[in-house]
Amino acid sequence: MKSKSLIFALVLASSAAQAQEVDINPNARLALAVSNTDPNYISVMDDRVIAIQATQGMLSDKRTTAGGAVLFSTVSDKPFTLFVQTESGFAFSVMASPRKQAGLSLVVNNREVRGGEAAREWEGSQNTYSALVTSLITKFINNDRPSGFVYTKNRDVPLSPSIETYFSVRSVAAWQGDKLRIVRLDVTNRSTSRIELNERYFWSKGVMAVSFWPQVDQVSPGTTVSAIVLLRDGEKPR
Repeated sequence: MKSKSLIFALVLASSAAQAQEVDINPNARLALAVSNTDPNYISVMDDRVIAIQATQGMLSDKRTTAGGAVLFSTVSDKPFTLFVQTESGFAFSVMASPRKQAGLSLVVNNREVRGGEAAREWEGSQNTYSALVTSLITKFINNDRPSGFVYTKNRDVPLSPSIETYFSVRSVAAWQGDKLRIVRLDVTNRSTSRIELNERYFWSKGVMAVSFWPQVDQVSPGTTVSAIVLLRDGEKPR
């Protein structure tokens, strides 16, 4: 029993360095190779796996970890479907193809993840619209996430074609609360002239506020600044 626990502990310890990472929407279906000789590991970012199910007899062992991931083993050599459900209600399935290989180590990002009750309370606790915007942007710049906010891979921000004509734009990071999403875009001047920075470049449906960091009025050729864009309810591009 101790040796079996040790194997699972070693899989867990090595997972961060070897993990595959995927960004999916709820109820997505993944096709993955899994090991039928070693334990396999699945975790969901900012969530906890509470159940996995497969056809009877396909899994020889399954267990959740203290950190909310799931470890499972199979000795089957036939494909099977694995259903995964998390504490937040996020669910997806895996078309598993067993083979002799190192154990699968997978990190799943829910593209529609939302902050919990604590995020709702924080958003509602700000006295004014201005206080809400200022507080969240300041916290984002200082990497001080409000209670209940989660990291999200939904970094989509609607951009006009003219922006991408003069700037190279790269999405870097994002938080999701209950009704608010905030995104950092790194914006690089790709032209040969200095360009004035203006918040209106990033205004579109759902955008509540735009701030630049560092706070400058113009950006020189080849220079990069960050645009912090605050959106209501995670609005997606039209």
